[in-house]
Order: sequence, then structure tokens, then C-alpha cells
Amino acid sequence: MAVVFEPETLKQEIEKLLIFCEEQDIDCYFNGEEYEAPIEDDGEEVSIEEERDDDDEQTLYTYDTTTELILPGLESFEEFYFTLSEILHMVEESKNSKLINDYILLSEKTALIRIATNKNGFSFDTDHSTEINIQDTNYKVDIKTGLTSFNLRLTIEGMYNKYVPPIEDDEKFIYISTDTSVNEKDLDIIFNSYFFELKSTLGLEIHTNPWVYDLWDEEVELEKAEKDLKLRQLIQGKGIQELLEIYRPAYNTDFPEQQILTFSRVIEYVSQTVIHKDLIEKTVSKLSSSRALTPDANYILELGKIYEEHKNLRKDFLAFKITIETCCDVYELVSVAPKFLKKTKKITIKSSSEDQKKALEEIASSISSTRNMFAHAKTNYELKGDECPMQYLHEFAKLMEIISQQIIRWFSRQHEDTRII
Repeated sequence: MAVVFEPETLKQEIEKLLIFCEEQDIDCYFNGEEYEAPIEDDGEEVSIEEERDDDDEQTLYTYDTTTELILPGLESFEEFYFTLSEILHMVEESKNSKLINDYILLSEKTALIRIATNKNGFSFDTDHSTEINIQDTNYKVDIKTGLTSFNLRLTIEGMYNKYVPPIEDDEKFIYISTDTSVNEKDLDIIFNSYFFELKSTLGLEIHTNPWVYDLWDEEVELEKAEKDLKLRQLIQGKGIQELLEIYRPAYNTDFPEQQILTFSRVIEYVSQTVIHKDLIEKTVSKLSSSRALTPDANYILELGKIYEEHKNLRKDFLAFKITIETCCDVYELVSVAPKFLKKTKKITIKSSSEDQKKALEEIASSISSTRNMFAHAKTNYELKGDECPMQYLHEFAKLMEIISQQIIRWFSRQHEDTRII
């Protein structure tokens, strides 16, 4: 069977594509079949003209040839049909691009922003394209689904494992393109404007969706272990129902901003019990002193200072700080903490108690600042500098989920008489 390339230079492009696929452990098919090299005669390749003359059956490769890619870990390529031209462009785009914060792929003239939506059954078959002009640069904006150069870049970077291939079943991206050059600073403007248009016109909410794969190994192993786990006795009693009614709505939304605010309310609710318990313990300790039998002015002032200090603890950050220090196990938080919490990520079993305390304080400070950032939607609101960066919001919400669970369990262990509601 003769093999024909139109144009002839396509042969070199296909060979280059196949080298790339082999290096990245990607399977490549043309019209459902593996690549068939041209017939050779005594070590010499037969020319296209000879192939056409000598054999009526031909395998023709053009830029319109249907091409499929199977990324590592995938068993099917049915959803990823493209023309050869599209695949070649996609591969080149993935090679000449950079991954930003695990949800943006930026190349010279294009950008992909990985997103999730509030409507899983929403149809993206219709036209969602539009345009925006920013400082004389005209951008075309649309939604792409399925395989893109973003997923190929994940493959190149090795950002997958045996449980998680470098693409999910329901991939969605904002695709931004221009004839000139994409300015990275314009991406937030485009995203926010596109968000508004989709929400106001179609009721479709979008949010950035960073790629996460490295925790899945641990999660899958835990799933295997969970078969042998038994549930604890259900918690109940004074204040528990009210606390769980605050906690549960966090799972009514996929938006991390709303989850963070909800989990913050859990901390606030329990903080009064923590502060009250700490006040009682310090006061009882003070009253147990032999000096209490003959109190002088200094003793009375010291006792008053305890009450004064606890009055300050009602402030957001201090309340969060003492609650998290009292209720949370820092070792359980290290694996889910986002990378920007540098003190926390450094904690190991060998870390000193002082380092552990600093890590919990770092977490508390970031929770307080991030909560205030979303709670106070003022244009003149001043950032503290330790707020969670936008690209880590999903991971931060997960961290706060674990913190909330630890705090709820601590609250349930307290005697009902000491619970403040």
C-alpha cells in the first residue's frame, strides 16, 4: 500500500509529531489506525509519484486527516478527534507556552484558563464567543471543552500519576486569542468581564479551576483503607445542632470564597467556648495561688489583666488564633496546606513546639485576613498581605474544611456546661 503526503512536507511534520508522542508516552492514531511508514525499496523510500503509479491503494495524509491522541493513563480516545492540522498546532502551542498557577496556559498569541461552572449539565455546543479590546489589542474569547494544549502541557510537565491522567472527563477552558501578543495583565480583566457576561446573560457562573493531582495518590490509598474504618458515635448535645447547621451549607456551593466564609463562621462559633475555657483555667490557676489568701494590689491588677487580655481575644485574628491553637492538630494540616503557607509546609515530626505554634499562627492570620477580604467588599479595603492568593482558594477551602472538622470534634468533647452558644 502506498503512502502519500499532501503536501510532501507533511511527512516531516508527522515524524516530528510521532517523536513527541513517543517521548511523552502518548498514543497517536490517524483515521483510527497507527501511522504506516512509506514503502521502502532496497533501503530507499519510494517517491510519491512512484507510489501513485505502482499501487492503486493509497494511505493519504493531509492536514484534514482525522487524528486522535491517547494521553498517558487513558483507555479511550473517542472524545478527542481532531484534524491533523489542529493536533500539530496544539502540540506546538503546548511546547511554546508556560503554565501559570496551575490553571493558566500562556503562549505568545493564546491563553487557556481552566474553569469549572455551576451547571454541570450546561450545553457548550452553542456559540459562546465574543470579543474585547484592551488598549488597542483585540482579543477573541470563547469556551473550549475536552483536550487542549493545556492537557498536553500537563503531560510534558509530568503533572499526572497512576490514578489521575493529565485530563479529566469534563475539561472546560476559556480560550483567549489575538493576532498580536497576549498581555498577561489583561487576563484578569478578560476573565472578570466574561464572567459578568455569562452570568448576566446565561446564568452561568464560572471560576478558575487549578489542576490538582498530587494529593490523589494519598486519597486513593485512603479509600482502600476506609473499607476497614468504622464511624464514630454521632455527636450531639448543647450547641452541636446549631454548629452543624453553620457547617453543612459549605457543601451547597462549589465556590471556595463562600466555603471560606462558612468555615470561618464555624471557627467564630466555637471561639467563644475556647476563650471562655482559657479564661476560666487561667483564673482558677491564679486563684489557686497562695497569694490569693492575702491578695495585695499587684495580685488584683494581675487578675484584672487576665480579664483584659481575654477581652482583646474577641477580636477576629486573636479569636481565630487561640481557637486554632487549642483545637487543631498541625500535623494533619500540613499535607492539605497550600504552598503559600510556607511555615506550615515546613512542619515535620521533628519540628519544635515553637515552630508548630508559628505554623498555626500563620494559618490563623491567613484565615482572618482572607475572611475579611471577602466579607468587606469595599474598594478601599486594605489587604494585610497574608490573604490566600486567588490561585490557591480551592486548596485553602479544603484546609479550612479540615480545620472546621477538628474544631467541631473538639467542641463535642467539651462538657456541656462549658460550651458557650
